This record gives sequence, structure tokens and C-alpha cells, in this order.
Amino acid sequence: MGRTIPSYTGSVDRFLSELERISERTGYLEDVLKETRRRIRYFQNASYDESIDTQTLVVVAMISVIEDMCKGRLKDGSQNSGNVMNG
Repeated sequence: MGRTIPSYTGSVDRFLSELERISERTGYLEDVLKETRRRIRYFQNASYDESIDTQTLVVVAMISVIEDMCKGRLKDGSQNSGNVMNG
């Protein structure tokens, strides 16, 4: 895979874990966060030469997941897309 910085990767993982804990408590965004975790390294590698903080990186990856769900490109998220739209 591409280049990653361990401390940056750790910060991304910690922020995603925080969002996952909030998601567990609320029942919203579970599918979005699962898919975000799967594709976050792609966005991390794409943003390597940019000045982007970890929270913004995670939010951009989440937006891409939500976009795919809205356009019907993700089959896993289509079952719970109501949570994304209404949450």
C-alpha cells in the first residue's frame, strides 16, 4: 500500500473509535463507520501531500460512504440507509 505515518494513522484510528462508541450508544451511522474504516487508508494515502487533519480526513471518507449509499453503490448500507438519512 502507500505511505502512512504511524502517529497520524493512530490518530485516525482513535477518532474512528470515538465515533464508533457514539454510534453504538445512538444506533446511528454503524454501517457508515464500518465502511469508512474499510476505506480510510485510501483517503489517507490520497491526502499524504496535503495539510489535512485527521478528523477532516475521517469526515471526508464518511461523506464518500454516504454518497455511495445514497447512489445505491453500497449493498450493505442500503438496508439501514434510513438511519443515515434521518440521523
